[in-house]
Amino acid sequence: MKLRVAITGAGGFLGTALMRGLLASGAEVYALTRRPVGLPGVSWHAYELGGHLPAPALFENVDAVVHAAFSMDGSGPAQEQRNVAAAQQLHAAARRHGRPFIFISSMSAHAGAISSYGRAKWASEQILDPAVDTTVRPGLIIGPGGLYARMLATLRRAPVVPIFYGGTQPVQPVGLADVTAALLRILGQPLTGVFNLGSLQPITIRALYTRMLAAAHLRRPLLRLPGDLTVRALRVSERLGLSLPLTAENLLGQKQLRAFDTAASFARLGLIPTPLDELPWGPSSS
Repeated sequence: MKLRVAITGAGGFLGTALMRGLLASGAEVYALTRRPVGLPGVSWHAYELGGHLPAPALFENVDAVVHAAFSMDGSGPAQEQRNVAAAQQLHAAARRHGRPFIFISSMSAHAGAISSYGRAKWASEQILDPAVDTTVRPGLIIGPGGLYARMLATLRRAPVVPIFYGGTQPVQPVGLADVTAALLRILGQPLTGVFNLGSLQPITIRALYTRMLAAAHLRRPLLRLPGDLTVRALRVSERLGLSLPLTAENLLGQKQLRAFDTAASFARLGLIPTPLDELPWGPSSS
């Protein structure tokens, strides 16, 4: 019997990779997005994050719901509330029909998070029951798109690479293929609980930028700047409506990064993460 999976955020970087992986395995995919997705064989259902859900028949007909969508509109309490309310709504719909619920969180999510993104992800995690639901926390996903591609594009344009809060904060990169493989195994079992997906050993932000520059054959000086002072300056710029490549939320996300144990998650999945040296760091991945 074919696996049938509904995915919010299916048009995004990770969502698209997951759809491709599911289709290749013979599964049926239902994309819950604002606009139709361009993959043959995918059943599209219009869905605006936090808006009306598709008809109950959709949840009756699928085997699992993957919630990967996240609204980046605005920041602060309003953004957090919108995202948490959407997670609650989708989780309740999945629970009513007895369907597994897989939430795509982030390593930015923890009790001490100070960015709106990290707080919203953490609050959404608290809705779930690890005995019956699944939380997936990827680190920085390395691949042809998403946040990593935007970071690499910024490095190409910038004359210097700013380093905030000392640059010693931990980062745990992970390949797009590894996250996709993990999700396919979680859905195929299905598996519940929390899965932390990132490099077994964290690297620092400074080391991350050094790897990115080397892979892109770029020479840029690393410049240490005061984090909190820059956050305040960015807040003023944002209130004035100025568009900058860096936001206050970006910096707040960097300030409270934490390392996670990922070995247990990969062992439970029966997977070995791609070594850092073999990840697609260079421009060809963006």
